[in-house]
Amino acid sequence: MKKITRRVFIISTILAGTGLALLPQKAKTHIKIELFKTIEAVQNVLFPEGLDAPSAKEFGATSYLANVSTHSSFLKSDLTFLKEGVKELMERNNDFLTLPQKEQDRRLREFSKSKLGQNWISFVLYFTLEALLSDPIYGGNKNELGWRWVRHHTGQPQPKKPFAQLLESYNV
Repeated sequence: MKKITRRVFIISTILAGTGLALLPQKAKTHIKIELFKTIEAVQNVLFPEGLDAPSAKEFGATSYLANVSTHSSFLKSDLTFLKEGVKELMERNNDFLTLPQKEQDRRLREFSKSKLGQNWISFVLYFTLEALLSDPIYGGNKNELGWRWVRHHTGQPQPKKPFAQLLESYNV
C-alpha cells in the first residue's frame, strides 16, 4: 500500500477544491417570458417616461433583470419570489398588462398594502435601481444614463467582460 505525505494530501485537496469552485456553472434557462412582461410593466410604473430621471425602458431595467436572473449566481429563492409576486399580482389583476399606466399605478399601490405585495414591489425596485446604476456591461444603465443622471464619474478602466465570464475563462 502506497502512502502519501500530509503535504501532498493538503495540496491535492486544495487544488481539487479550487478547481471545482472555478468550474463554470450552467445558467438557469427555464424562465417564462410572461414573468418579464409583468415585471417590465411594473418597472415602467416605478420609473415612467417623462420625468427628469431616465425611464426604466430607457435604461434597460427589464433586460438587466432578465440577464442577471439567468446567471448561476442568482439565487433560486429570489427567482421564486419574483415568480410568486407576479402570480399574486396577476391573480388579483388579470387585466394588469392591458391597463393604462395610471391605473397600473393605482393597482400596484393597492397590491403594496399586502405584505407580499409590499415586499415584492420593494424587491423589483431594488433590481430596477441596480439596473439604473450598474455597469452597462451587465445589461442595464444603457448609454450610462443612470450615471449621467446622478453625475457619477466612473473609475478607469471599466470592465470589458462581466466578472463571471472572466472567471470562466481561466484554466485550472
